[in-house]
Amino acid sequence: MKKHILLLVSLIVLTVTSSLAQSAMQPATKLPPTLQREGVVNATADELWALISVLDKVDEYNSEFVQSVEKEGDGYEAYRLVKMVDGNERGEEVTVFAKSAKRICFRSEDSQYPVEYFIVNYYIEESGKSKCKLRLESYFKVNKGAAKTKTYKAIAKELSTTLKGIQTYFSKK
Repeated sequence: MKKHILLLVSLIVLTVTSSLAQSAMQPATKLPPTLQREGVVNATADELWALISVLDKVDEYNSEFVQSVEKEGDGYEAYRLVKMVDGNERGEEVTVFAKSAKRICFRSEDSQYPVEYFIVNYYIEESGKSKCKLRLESYFKVNKGAAKTKTYKAIAKELSTTLKGIQTYFSKK
């Protein structure tokens, strides 16, 4: 009988302790992007997704930065080597590929920027008839000793140029 009571008390203590620990946990919060650009595109979310989800088409809407692209695979964990117009190359791995959510994320393995890491998320949302909103969120940390302002300006220009290139791509159709 003592064993059963001891087991029951232990079980109650374990349950209460577990419940208290779970209630004390904070929900995960999304970190704000280091830089963000957002705009309306004259296309449906499906049309925009069809463009950006084909990984080797980036030079069609971002020719100011991108000369050519070589890709390996499609979708999640695909890889593309982006040859920039300035001669630099940047390897990018797809870390999120969510067709239903219209979201794609690229993690750069060798950014031309002096940063510890460089990540860009594309978020697409319907925004009326034949229009959608595109938000580009970039996460990066400038290397110690690197020119912070210059790096921010260069990445901001890339994001703005990408957004404008996509808007122009669909305005010609």
